[in-house]
Amino acid sequence: MKSMMVTLQSHKKQLLYGLIGLVTVAGGIFYYQNSSSKGAEVKQQVAIAERRDVAAVVSATGTIAPVNTVDISSKITAQIKEVKVKENEQVIPGQVLVILEDTGLQAQVTQAQERLQNAAVKYNRTLRLNGIGGSSNEELDNSRMDYNIAQANYAEVMSDLNETVIASPIAGTVIGKPLSAGELVAQGVNNPTVIMTVADMSKMQIDANVDQTDIGKVALGQRVTFTVDAYPSKEFTGRVSVISRKPTVEQNVTYYKVTIDVDDAENKLNPGMVARVAVTISESKGALTVPLAAIRTDKTGKYVVVMSQNGQTQNVPVTTGNASDDRVEITSGLSDGDKVVVAQVKTQTQSGAQKTGNIRVPGTRGMF
Repeated sequence: MKSMMVTLQSHKKQLLYGLIGLVTVAGGIFYYQNSSSKGAEVKQQVAIAERRDVAAVVSATGTIAPVNTVDISSKITAQIKEVKVKENEQVIPGQVLVILEDTGLQAQVTQAQERLQNAAVKYNRTLRLNGIGGSSNEELDNSRMDYNIAQANYAEVMSDLNETVIASPIAGTVIGKPLSAGELVAQGVNNPTVIMTVADMSKMQIDANVDQTDIGKVALGQRVTFTVDAYPSKEFTGRVSVISRKPTVEQNVTYYKVTIDVDDAENKLNPGMVARVAVTISESKGALTVPLAAIRTDKTGKYVVVMSQNGQTQNVPVTTGNASDDRVEITSGLSDGDKVVVAQVKTQTQSGAQKTGNIRVPGTRGMF
């Protein structure tokens, strides 16, 4: 009987320890959850309403090219005898660029000159004889025709001979490597052989494709800024000079070509470079601005969340003006220095971020 009492007391003691352990664990869990919820804080990112220049723009991409470019080709078919210039060389109007082989033409000129002289002698003799009745009018007409043909042939071969010396029609730079001596160049109206290209690099322009949804905002004379990959931190400027009315369609999107005259290329821009263009359609100098992310909209219109000095927030209706990629003009509703909420971020305090592992109460034999 005494043994049974001891055993019963032992079981009661173990049960008591177990209950104590449960209460302790439950309290720990409650404390952890309560601490975690209190540790979660909402921090508000704010920005200051401040004065800046802001511009509304139409963005596009285009290709840079010289305003004046000439492909140098030949009006006759001949071999190149000598190339007088090389790539990147500066040339002036009238400067000789290429000399073509003229040996065959020199021989043709000699022959044509002899035929012309003979035809002239025959025509003059026939003309004298016809004056005294020594030749018929038909003979005179034939000799006159032969003389005219000889004159035309001589003029033609002399013209071809003159075409063996090719000069630059403009001042500019030789773009790309010219053809070499010994190469055959063909004449042609539609597809002649291009010997070299000369471009006036001092005057550059951009042909940009503007989406049809934006083309109505673009006007002649509007200021343009653009960048190129070769100089990512350098901003170039220009002006809209031509707005084409002829559409082009790419991947079911309609574009219109806008030509932009570059103000000053500074000898840094090369033909074929891709320009990222921003056409300024309207601009505000020294306007009161906030980040675009601060603007919110509801059924009544646009508003911002303004934070007071004591941290309280209030929704304030605003009207907006010009907008850039990241900021927007505020025309009414705010004053200089107002703090506006841009975003809200939930954060954890250090105590709330702490995690507890398994809680073990002495005497419970690791039951949790």
